[in-house]
This record gives sequence, structure tokens and C-alpha cells, in this order.
Amino acid sequence: MSRAVADCSSGGYLAFGSTSKLGPSVPSVRTTVVRVDVETEVGGDLLVRWELQGGPAAVDVATGPTPNWIDHQHHFTVPASQTELRLERSASRRTFVSVSPHDGGAAVVSADRRIAFEGISNFRDLGGYSTGTGRSVRWGQVFRADALHGMSRDDLALYQELGMRAVYDLRSDVERDERPNPVPSRALTIVGRSPEEIPPPPPPAATSAAGEIFLFELYAGLIKHAAEQIGELFTGLTEEQRLPAVFHCHAGKDRTGLVAALLLEALGVERETILDDYELTGRYRRRTEQEPTFQRLIEYGMSPEAAAGVLTTPRWAMEKALEELDVAYGGVDVYLLTTAGMKAPALDRLRSRLTE
Repeated sequence: MSRAVADCSSGGYLAFGSTSKLGPSVPSVRTTVVRVDVETEVGGDLLVRWELQGGPAAVDVATGPTPNWIDHQHHFTVPASQTELRLERSASRRTFVSVSPHDGGAAVVSADRRIAFEGISNFRDLGGYSTGTGRSVRWGQVFRADALHGMSRDDLALYQELGMRAVYDLRSDVERDERPNPVPSRALTIVGRSPEEIPPPPPPAATSAAGEIFLFELYAGLIKHAAEQIGELFTGLTEEQRLPAVFHCHAGKDRTGLVAALLLEALGVERETILDDYELTGRYRRRTEQEPTFQRLIEYGMSPEAAAGVLTTPRWAMEKALEELDVAYGGVDVYLLTTAGMKAPALDRLRSRLTE
């Protein structure tokens, strides 16, 4: 089961009446759609939920194969007493849903954030998130993923339908040699430490909390030691001919999670939403996929409890890493423009290309 979230941060607006003999009219608040969730249920039906600002109101629900809501086909007008709707499975590989107030107003578009591949469990669209400037991240332009080596023939067809033009492989050379990608990829290894900073594993009696601390130290280390590669990746995302693009590591959780968090931060997405996106991996990664990693951590010297902690997505670990970014570098913009080596025009193009 998977879920997507789209937010509209602009909120409602006031419609002011004209002044009459009785004095100024009372402003009326028009209801707006501020959030739409789309969840794929077992069997393929879509469960659509929405949140409104300005009071209950009837809404129009439409769908289409692209995020362009103007081309969506209207299906239902849902009464004000209802804030969710189940849609039957569509023949389309991917369905975008738009929800708008029935009496007029902007539509909010959402989709199942996870792309339903057979051999990839954590391939997700970073589109739809709202920014603090009233814009939103474009759907279908940048994806985050786990390893791509397990793609089936149908997966490769779906991959082609997404129109992917660039793949950034964040894994090590050893990982790439063991499980090579079936599609052209750009090797961009990122690491969380320098060679002389290899830390010892947590002691054998360590708890799951030690595993979570291990993750925080990894994220902080990635910010410090992978800045150049992160700047290179973000600069690559400014090239229109290289979009859509996907970046990935092994599980799509830690290296990919940190890069996704910094990208969303750079685009102006609110911190809480960034942390929500980070935690989604905990929903999509299957235990059977984690077992080999679990065993390697045990061989590394971790206790089973600490190894289990490493496989989680502790919100506090990513949150603290981003807080340390703020303290150490003065925020993501300063970090990208100095340590990561991006140029100011490239950062401007990144926001222009990836938000609307």
C-alpha cells in the first residue's frame, strides 16, 4: 500500500464586497483545497482524501495520465459532507487526481507518489510538495529510488514511459559492479566519511538507539564529505535535456534520503514535509529486501538490535542533521553556494526548472 501527499500552501483568499449604506460588507472566505492524499489500495483502486481551508464545500474530482489538470476528465462532484473518494483502478499506468472547489477555485493535483515497479520498491516522485513561496515541486521531473538492478521487462517499459533522461547512481564502485544498472547511469559516489575516519561498529550489546545514532552520524558525514558530489548532481538537474532524472543508492533510504532532503530544502519545501518524505521509505521497503543488509551489519560487528535500528527511518536523525547544516553552514543556500560549489545562477535555474 502506498500513499502520496500534495500540498497547496497559498491557503484561502478573501473576496471583499463593496461598501453599502450599512457600511463595509463582511469579507467572505472562499474555500480552497490545501492538501490531497492519494493511496493505492490492494487491487489497484485509488483512495483519494482531501483537506479544505475555509469550511466544508463540495469539490470536483477529475483524473488524467499527466499532472496537467486542465486536461483531466471530471468524474464526480462530491458533497461537502464527504472528504474522501475511492476511484476504480485505471487502465493508465499512472493516474493523477485533481481536486477543486465546485464553486470555483484552484485545483490541487496529486498522485500515488510511489511508482509501482515490480523489481524496485522505493521509486518515488518528489513532485507535488509545496514551497514557502506559493509554488510547488513539479511532478514527474525528479525521482528518488532504491537500486535499479532488479528491473523486470515490464519495469523497463514503465521506465521508458516516465521519459527518464538521466540516472545518478550514488552507490560505491563495489556496489555497482555487484549489481549493475540495466540502464545508462552516471556514477556519482557519495560517502559519509574520509578514509581515515572509519568508525568502529557499535559494541555487541548496543541497542536499537545506537543504530539510529549511527544513521545520524552518517547523514552529518554525508553533508560534510559529499558536498562536491551533491553540488554536481544539483547542477545536473538544472539541465533541461537531462530531465526527468532519478538518483538512487542501494535502499533509497540514507544516501538518497539525505540528497532528497537537501534538494527539497533548496526548493523551499517546509522542513516537516521533508521529514515526512524521508519517513516514507519505512513504508515501502520490504523486510525481505532488508535481510541481506541486516546480515552484513551483523558481520560488521553490530548487535541485532543496533542493526535493526540502522534499517529504520528515525525522524530525529534526519531532523538533527538538517539542524546541524543550519548551524555549521548557515542554511542550505550557503552550503550549496560555498562548500558544494554551485553557482548562484545554477541554484536559480534549479528552482525555476523544478518548481511551478
